[in-house]
Amino acid sequence: MEPSPAVSAESALVLLDSRRRIRRISPGAAALLDRSPGTLLGLDWRPADFLSGRELIWHEEQLRGSVSRDDLHLVFLRPLRTNAEPARSVASLAAWSDSAELALLRSPDGRVIEVNQALARKFALPAPEWRDREVSSLVHPEDLPVWNEAQQRLQRPPYRLAHESRWLTAQGWRWLAWEEAAILDEEDRVTGLRGVGRDVTKHRLAEEHFQKLARAVDQAPLAVVITMPDGRVQYVNPRFTEVTGFTLEEIFERGIDVLRSGFATEGEWQQFWGTVQAGQAWRGDVSARYKTGTPVWELVQVSPIRNHADEITHLLCLREDITERKRLEEQLRQSQKMESLGTLAGGIAHDFNNLLAIIDGFADLAAVRVSADPELSRYLSEVQAASQRASGLVRRILTFSRKAEVSFRPVSVNRLILELGRLFSETFPRTIVFEYRLDETLPTLSADQNQLQQILLNLCVNARDAMREGGRITLVTGRRSGEQLVRLGGEPTKEYMMIRVADTGCGMPESVRSRIFEPFFTTKHDSGGTGLGLSVVYGAVVHHRGVIDVESREGAGTTFSVFLPMTGRESADSTAETGGVAEIPTGTESVLVVEDELALRTLLRVSLEAKGYRVRTVADGGEALELLLGDPGRIDAVVLDLNLPRVSGVEVYPTIRRLVPDAAVLVLSGNVSAEARAELESSGQPVFLSKPCRLGELGRQLRRALDGRRQGRGLAP
Repeated sequence: MEPSPAVSAESALVLLDSRRRIRRISPGAAALLDRSPGTLLGLDWRPADFLSGRELIWHEEQLRGSVSRDDLHLVFLRPLRTNAEPARSVASLAAWSDSAELALLRSPDGRVIEVNQALARKFALPAPEWRDREVSSLVHPEDLPVWNEAQQRLQRPPYRLAHESRWLTAQGWRWLAWEEAAILDEEDRVTGLRGVGRDVTKHRLAEEHFQKLARAVDQAPLAVVITMPDGRVQYVNPRFTEVTGFTLEEIFERGIDVLRSGFATEGEWQQFWGTVQAGQAWRGDVSARYKTGTPVWELVQVSPIRNHADEITHLLCLREDITERKRLEEQLRQSQKMESLGTLAGGIAHDFNNLLAIIDGFADLAAVRVSADPELSRYLSEVQAASQRASGLVRRILTFSRKAEVSFRPVSVNRLILELGRLFSETFPRTIVFEYRLDETLPTLSADQNQLQQILLNLCVNARDAMREGGRITLVTGRRSGEQLVRLGGEPTKEYMMIRVADTGCGMPESVRSRIFEPFFTTKHDSGGTGLGLSVVYGAVVHHRGVIDVESREGAGTTFSVFLPMTGRESADSTAETGGVAEIPTGTESVLVVEDELALRTLLRVSLEAKGYRVRTVADGGEALELLLGDPGRIDAVVLDLNLPRVSGVEVYPTIRRLVPDAAVLVLSGNVSAEARAELESSGQPVFLSKPCRLGELGRQLRRALDGRRQGRGLAP
């Protein structure tokens, strides 16, 4: 064996295993031995046989493994001298004459000297026609800079490199991988360039395909987990780490059973695992808590990955975060509940208001007859007061379910707070005390009383829930100038009425306080909170063009301050016109009452006849049409219910306007939708009264409508 030389450009490599058999051989080494690489693999390395008759020097180095049986040996080959150009040319490609690999020999300036048959077939050009060709014209324009740089690098040490580029072959553009080396003379001058190549298009496309798949999995919006058949995790993508907070290393170190996550019971887990182990796909929704502790809803799909023998080698688990979808589904369910409540409220409002009108009206009639008995009169007054409160309750339900029209009227806020406070004192736990700080100089406020009640109700209920062990709720009223509320969005030129509800409860952290007005946001999951209370408050405040402020600290209670604009037209005390049957103005006109409730028809007939009116009654819309289309006689006014059997009041109204256009019409109903109001007003301008209506109020409105028509100032055309 020769001494170890420096490895030069014409060096070639032979890799031997521990038993000194040829494991790998470079094309350059095969060329020096005048053999194709395939014929040498697996042969015992015998230098005396392989190097006999060849002017070669060789050097061997041992590559030690972890154990002796893993030792490898690396043999370096180098020609002792370089032959003359013509002989070297013939010898240089002789080893590849019958090889499937592509071989190309060029002069230093890049012109072809020789090609082997494999390369000639690849390009469908006979070998003799290649001589003196410039091959760069066959290289893809995008790869030409790489090819040119490679040719320049071959002119300097180490005179050897490998590269890939696309070439225009008879099959079209193909990726060719080249191992090139410079041929040196005895003075180390480059006398030729030899390249050995192979078509790697399939490998290249497969690699690109693999890279696309790898990028798709890495960048997928779904969490992707690949496990062994026994559930041991092999891979998780970045989305999984983003959702769960666990990296692959943490899963390995902590032995986290990823597939088990989200199954609430052992039975659910066993059912899932049995399905997967049977080679079937599984799909379902699970709720898991990961590193952050926040519950995450996921749609999980697990399916087996099989090899060519149909054996399960891995499990593929896709986990889609559907927390937002679940939240929207819950919102939809809550909306459907609200819609159901509204439908129910609208359905019962008519009958319930009829009953209240009957109770209130007959109590009024009875009060007239027993006026000499103060105690009995007081009893009847309590009945009427209870009827009015029940009527307000129905309107609150209708307003909450968006089935009633919002109506702005003068409201005594202080009186409303005291009334609701008495109600809350009776229904809230006895450990909660109410305190009042009311500004007695406040005028009435132009507002919707039902929405004000909703504001106070929801704020006080929230305060109650924040004081599980008891505490104090303080209700405050006052005035504030718009300049003091600019930071909240108040108008500087306006004056605002303040309604403040303060509690001594647990308070809120900033993370909760910033979201309390969001619909369906709640911290009362365990007690059935819907997350609608404060959003209703916010909506009512905005509807009144007001602003709201919240102050809260954990452990120090919460204060809600509502500021509603004062119009400047408020009065010190303004109550709606009320009164019983005694307050009905007298008259002699003819009135038609269209009402389906017998007791209410009787009440209206008796009350109006007692004041001199001539009254006819019908029980439904069909009877009203029959009367109008027959011989109705003189009709000066019509008291019309809308929710009637057979034919509705909305359908009867245009006929009234057509056949008795001079008649005054009073629409008496507990629930007039915006659509019904618009349709009625398109045919004329009736007077709207809400059930239950005090008899005195109805009588005054009837007298006003009749007088207005007589004087040419009618409310209907």
